[in-house]
Order: sequence, then structure tokens, then C-alpha cells
Amino acid sequence: MAKVRHTWRIAEMDRAKTRALVEAVSISPIVAHLLMLRGIETPEEAQRFLFPSTQHLSDPFLLTGMREAVERIARAREANEHVLVFGDYDVDGIAATAILLSGLRRFGLQRTSHGMPLRLTEGYGLNEERVEAARADGVSLIITVDNGISAHAAASRAKDLGIDLIITDHHAIESTLPDAVAVINPKRQEASYPGLHLCGAGVAFKLAFALNGTMNDLDIAALGTVADIVPLLGENRVIVSLGLRHMTKYERIGLAKLACEAGMSLRDISSEKICFQLGPRLNAAGRLDDGITALNLLLSECPNEASVMARDLNSANEERRTIEKAIYDEAVEELEACFTPERRGVVLARRGWHAGVIGIVASRLQSDYNRPVVMISIDEDGVGRGSARGGPGFDMMAGLTGCQEYLERFGGHRSAAGLTIAEDHIEAFRRAFEAEALQQLGSGELSPELAVDVVAAFTEIDSALLKSLERLEPIGHMNPAPIFCSVGVELVPQSTRVVKERHLRLSVRQGDAVFQAIGFNMAERYYREDMPRVIDIAYTPQFNTWRNETSIQLVLKDLRPSVA
Repeated sequence: MAKVRHTWRIAEMDRAKTRALVEAVSISPIVAHLLMLRGIETPEEAQRFLFPSTQHLSDPFLLTGMREAVERIARAREANEHVLVFGDYDVDGIAATAILLSGLRRFGLQRTSHGMPLRLTEGYGLNEERVEAARADGVSLIITVDNGISAHAAASRAKDLGIDLIITDHHAIESTLPDAVAVINPKRQEASYPGLHLCGAGVAFKLAFALNGTMNDLDIAALGTVADIVPLLGENRVIVSLGLRHMTKYERIGLAKLACEAGMSLRDISSEKICFQLGPRLNAAGRLDDGITALNLLLSECPNEASVMARDLNSANEERRTIEKAIYDEAVEELEACFTPERRGVVLARRGWHAGVIGIVASRLQSDYNRPVVMISIDEDGVGRGSARGGPGFDMMAGLTGCQEYLERFGGHRSAAGLTIAEDHIEAFRRAFEAEALQQLGSGELSPELAVDVVAAFTEIDSALLKSLERLEPIGHMNPAPIFCSVGVELVPQSTRVVKERHLRLSVRQGDAVFQAIGFNMAERYYREDMPRVIDIAYTPQFNTWRNETSIQLVLKDLRPSVA
């Protein structure tokens, strides 16, 4: 099946409001238009968006439960208690663990330890067995980061054993909260709270800030925020913007060594490079085993030690990519044999699939088929561990809630979730999930939209424009890289080719202007489609440096025969 084709939705420009914003803030018309598309219409909002500062960070004590948490941690310091920080194995959880461990030590706690579950055997979150092990180690206070909001059984067991529990999390809240000394979750706040979409690392940063009154580890908070794909608006935007500057200025040893393994430098770090270079390497350890190596890398102060760990993470990432490709190929083969356009959801299950990698495959399939996807890995005992990805228009948590009678456990976000299911229930779950998908998505054609921000001629694409677009950084979820379109451009004859087996490379001309363009993972267009001479292209213009020469490159999002 060829990948789903997009319907282009081209944004209209409100010229009067755009002109007013241009005059008030002294920005280019295109940047003003892009700000308005993001809901930023006043000069005050534009200033706050374009110039993030520490003054834009809200008081951490605005978070419900923060004062109770700080008071309990203060008592732990006074009594020299053993405190366990229990995190998660993804980048957000690893970053949150590093931030809080550092914050507790700065606060003066002498006895701290850390833990995180093994993805392949324990699944997600704090469990009763980990609580019992903590009691055996003399732990009297457990603080969760990036997990715990649904750990009712673990919370109950902790109370039985005389262990106090502080939960810091950002995932969806169930009807009741676990029994804990304090529960800090931005989703407990009013909708007007500026940090409503904080990730686990962001919440940990807030707790560390409340303890010490300092903004240490902003670089790690930015790392977790970008990697967890939470909206880069409001307080998240401030954390990432300031954190990237911190990362560049101080070059944390572990991150610098990992960047070197990725063939880059922290001196020119960006949210995009975190997302596609650093994040996957830090995630790799937790996907294949546990996230302790990545945590130790973030905390390391020894260059030689950090170099070894960075190489290990890079090797793990290469192994992950190999496993991912094999699972993806098997999943596509299975889907191709039974897929119909009427199908609303995708549920695939198989023994032998690596539980730590199926989430990435689910994301790729969701993008390819434009449908919610659940991938399930079944172990030898008949227990299935699943990763689910929702996509636009589908609330995954609502969908799984509608199927919960078949699930042993589930949790996550609107767009992504994890679950545990008995093998015997998978077929019934597949039918129930299809019904949920049909209810949410309807029976019509599922054609994804491509939101085009700006219609531009090639004569408008120059270095000055790209420099002005840099003011929109950091780019990420809910603040995506702007997409331009140019119509009636000509393919330069014999310029189209495939590079690295996956990417489409071509040259395009409009008038006297010629640009190189690349379509990542668009090689199939070369093999499946006849390229007309005149096309319309949707793209993001970027600077590209190759062999010390910098030029403008168009990163293709889609192309089609010209309608001009």
C-alpha cells in the first residue's frame, strides 16, 4: 500500500492584523502571520513568545501538592532518611530522575538512591515488588517521577509497609488518586495554569526549584521536554528555550560525548537535533534493557566514563534500528494481506516482537496508514505488552477506556499509551478497538490534512527570511516548523534520485531560482509515481551546511502535480 496522500489545507492571512503585529513588534510579515496561526495576536503575547526569560516561569508552589511534598522532603533531610527516586525508562523519565536526584542532593539529602522498572519484564511504573524491595533497603520515602498517577496497588502496599509516597507525574489522571503524602501533577490544575502541559522532567524541575530556589539542570529539563513531545508552548517553551542555551553554554559532559557519537556538537544544538539525534540514543538503552546507562551518562562528571557510556548507547541505538526495521517489515507484510480502506483501527500482535521497540513501529504505521495503531508483543507466558499511537482525531485513552474490560492495565496520553493484555483477550480487544475507532473517526475517507502555513514564490526564500524564522525556535509539538508551498515549480531534468535507499533528492526551479530539495523517507514516490515536469511542493526551508558551505535546502513534506 502506498502511503496515505495528504489533503493540503492552506492557511489564510489576516492582512490587517498581521500588519498591526509587524508594526508593533518589528518582525517580518511572514513571522507575524505564523505567530497568529499559533494563536498569538497581541504585542504582549508576541514579546513573550519571541523572547522567553526566567521571569516567565511560574511559581512552583502554584502546583497542588508542592508544599506538602517540600515539607515531607525537609523532614527526610532532618531525620537523615533513605529516599528512593523511582523513574521511568524513557528519556523523559530518565531526565526527571537525574533532575530530582541532583535537586535532592543540593537540598542536603545524604541518602538517596534511584530505580526504574525493566521494560521487558515489569512494564511501566511503580509496582508492589519494587516497594517491598525498597522497604528491605531501608527506604522510608519514595518519590516517583514521570509515573505513579495510576499506581494504586503500589501506593497501598507502601502505606502498609510504613513508606511515605510522593507522586510527581504528568500522565492522565484516573477518577481517584493513589494514597500518597502528596500528588503533584499539572493536570490537577485549572486550565489557565501556564504549565498545564509540563512533562515528567518539567514537573521534577519544578520540585527541585521549589526545594532549592535555583534553576539548575535546565538543560536536562529541556531534553526531557523535547523528547516527550509535549506542546512547546507556554512554560514548556520557556524551559526548552532557556535549556538549549544552558546546554550550549555549559556542555554537560555526558551530553557532549553523546553528541559527538551522533556526529554533532552541543554548540549548535536545537530541539530538532534532540528529537532525532540525542533522544533516540538515550532511549535505546531503556528500550532494549533498562535506562540506567542513560541516567548515569547524564549524571557523569568523568569524561572517560562518559565516552564509554556514550559509545554503548550509540551501539544500542544501532541495534534498536535493526530490530525496528525487522518488526516494521513484518507488520507491513501482515497488514498488506488484510488491509481495506474501511478499516478504522490497527491491532497487530505477535510472539517474538521486541516490546521495547514496538512503540516506534506503531508510530510509523500510524503515519503510514493514518489510523490508530496498537502493537502487542506476546511473551512466553501469554502476556501481551502493547504500545498504542492515536494520531489526529483519535483519543487513544478514551479508546482504550472503551475496551478496558479486555485489558489488565493501561495508561498514557491522548496520542500515546501503553497496555498489558492476556493473549486470550487480544481478538476480542481487536474487535472492541475497531468499534471504538469507528465511533471516533466515522466511516468516511480517512485522508490526513497537511497544514500549509505560507504560500511563497522562490524569490521570497532567502537567507534573511530563514534568519527571521529562527525566532520561532524552539520548534516542536504545537509549534511545528512552518510549512511553505510553492506552485508551478519545474523539476530540473535528470535531478531526481534516491539517496541512502530511503530519501528522495531532486532539484526544482521557479524562474531563475533553483533549490535542492530532499524528501526524507519519500523514496517510494520515486519508484511508484511518474514525476510530472511541473509540480506543487510543500516544504520547510532550512540552512544546510555541507563541506563548510552553507546553502538553502527545501525539506519536502509533500508534492503533487501542479494545479496552477
